[in-house]
Amino acid sequence: MNLIQIRSRLELTSFKNNDSEFPVQIQEVLAMHIDAGLELWFTKDRICVLKTYTSNHQFLLNWREDQIIISHLLDYLPFNYKNNLYFILFLDMDSKLMFSDIPLEMNRVEKNSKVCRKYVLHCEEDLERVPFLQQKQINIKREQDYELKFKNELLNNNSLDPKTLRIVEGYFEIGKLKKENKTVDNKNFILKFLKGDVLA
Repeated sequence: MNLIQIRSRLELTSFKNNDSEFPVQIQEVLAMHIDAGLELWFTKDRICVLKTYTSNHQFLLNWREDQIIISHLLDYLPFNYKNNLYFILFLDMDSKLMFSDIPLEMNRVEKNSKVCRKYVLHCEEDLERVPFLQQKQINIKREQDYELKFKNELLNNNSLDPKTLRIVEGYFEIGKLKKENKTVDNKNFILKFLKGDVLA
């Protein structure tokens, strides 16, 4: 696995890496992260700090210092980010060159919940341990994007007659109800929808 794969996965799950849009705009705090090689990624409800470690010594000696730098963010973060701050530590080194105590330290890092939740990544399978970076999350997002695009194209199609448009609206309303785990009799729902007995 390489850093490009991690960045790509972050982008696929709607994370951005843009200092000018980052939720904290205090230059000293941003500069501390940049100077330490910490990448700041964010969505509307999560912040993910990414750091690459290229040697055993760098990982063993620096991760705690990096955590201290990240802790400065907590003082300035908007409330919705406070419990949604994550630190991804990427070990970009050959497994054969890892010290024997590295796996134990990786475990220790992940169990350490000070400042934020941490994930140590070394191979591609490790990405699946990060809930918001899992492949299934990407697939769900793609499916939602496709469904929304399809729905908009259908509903904005002026050549469809009003009755067909109501059936399409009813179809998407059924899908919404089923996602909420509500049981729906499709045929009866559509018939009621067409008569106007169901609120759209």
